[in-house]
Amino acid sequence: MSTMSSRKEYLLWFLVFGIPIIFGLLPLDMAPKMQYFLAIALWGVLAWMTSIVPAGVVGAVLPSLFFFSGAAPAEVAYAPWFNSLIWGTISILLIGYATDKTGIAKRMAYSIILRFDCNLKGLVWAFMGAGVVMAFIIIDPMARAMIFTTIALGIVRALDIPLKSRESTALGLAAFFAMSGPGLMLYTSGNGIYINSVYRNVAGNIDYFQWMLGNILPSLAWMLISVLIVLKFFRLDNGRCLDARESLLAHKKALGPMSRQEWTTLIVLLVLVADYILAPMADLDPFLLSALPMALLFLPSVGILKPNDFEEANLKILFVMTGAMSIGSVAGAVGLVDVLIKSSEPVMGQGPIIMTIATFVLAVVANFALTPLAIVFTLTEAITNMALSFGYNPLPIAYALCFGTDVYIFPYEYAILLMCTGFGLMDNKLLIKALCLRTLGAFGILFLVSIPYWYLIGLFA
Repeated sequence: MSTMSSRKEYLLWFLVFGIPIIFGLLPLDMAPKMQYFLAIALWGVLAWMTSIVPAGVVGAVLPSLFFFSGAAPAEVAYAPWFNSLIWGTISILLIGYATDKTGIAKRMAYSIILRFDCNLKGLVWAFMGAGVVMAFIIIDPMARAMIFTTIALGIVRALDIPLKSRESTALGLAAFFAMSGPGLMLYTSGNGIYINSVYRNVAGNIDYFQWMLGNILPSLAWMLISVLIVLKFFRLDNGRCLDARESLLAHKKALGPMSRQEWTTLIVLLVLVADYILAPMADLDPFLLSALPMALLFLPSVGILKPNDFEEANLKILFVMTGAMSIGSVAGAVGLVDVLIKSSEPVMGQGPIIMTIATFVLAVVANFALTPLAIVFTLTEAITNMALSFGYNPLPIAYALCFGTDVYIFPYEYAILLMCTGFGLMDNKLLIKALCLRTLGAFGILFLVSIPYWYLIGLFA
């Protein structure tokens, strides 16, 4: 057993390090900068795929590899660290941690869920309803996923539902979908905020309401198909005899009256949302502004966060982000974007609708190899420039890219989904089958809802 494990580990090390090195040394007919970039980017992708090197370490090393290999100058390789998105993300992570620590997120979730029927079927709808409301207020998707999954686990234990059963898997998946689906509609609550951070440098800023208008119908369809898959695939019509209301009421009552820390956190949350809506209207950077009030959370008189909470807030994701962003910035500098535009012209150049479909498919396929963040930061600039070069409106293409990054089949494709499976609620085989059905549903939504809707509101004009 140990020998097989060792062989597998050696194979992974060779895959991650050996193949990129061999590729970088091959006598290929391309510019050295391009070859070095591709070899390093390949190393990053393989390392992220296999997790043999911590994801944060990979992200931290990538810019330096690009610089010292000569693939890009320092101002390009390290450009992500000068992007205000990084500082905005720190505030999102800290306030997300605060919502969990103070209990305000659970209080909101319980209050909304209890307005629905609390049998299994009703809980699936309740999770999605709570997900929609909380997406407007709690920007951090990880925080929302943690809250919903924790509540689902509490329900399963309270009702003596066996872990990894159909019912348990259904509730775990409903909790995850409550985070995933609504995030498509609001760019502050999903990958849209990262897409816009790149898009605005190429084609101008997408404001809060513009994003919502372009994605509200596809997002509602995405949420509906997610709920229906859970209800029909797991056959929850027979679960009406189980009622979690008593358990949920007990958990809500245990939170006690709303504390000063909860009120303060709620106010900061609302200020943060207002910042992302109003700051662009005043030609201000919402990411830089959002970082300003974060120090207040650590004041002893406020009592929300303590110094050690800074270490607990999963800020390692910043290195993953900067690594993924550096792949995108260096790709443009070495001319890869121009090569992609020329090579893809026979397909992408056939019209904006064809390019929109191709971008969606590319994002879905890329999810097997890259994290959603890596896809966003690697492809957004390239596809936006490509659309502009063909004379297309890049908005629906950016929307399709965002939608595609929310379509996955295996847990490893998305860190938050992987975290949710770690609670032990979901059976992997059932989960993958349900996600396969959801993927088919995503293509149906693209063709039957998204493209007709974007056409009707004039995005393909």
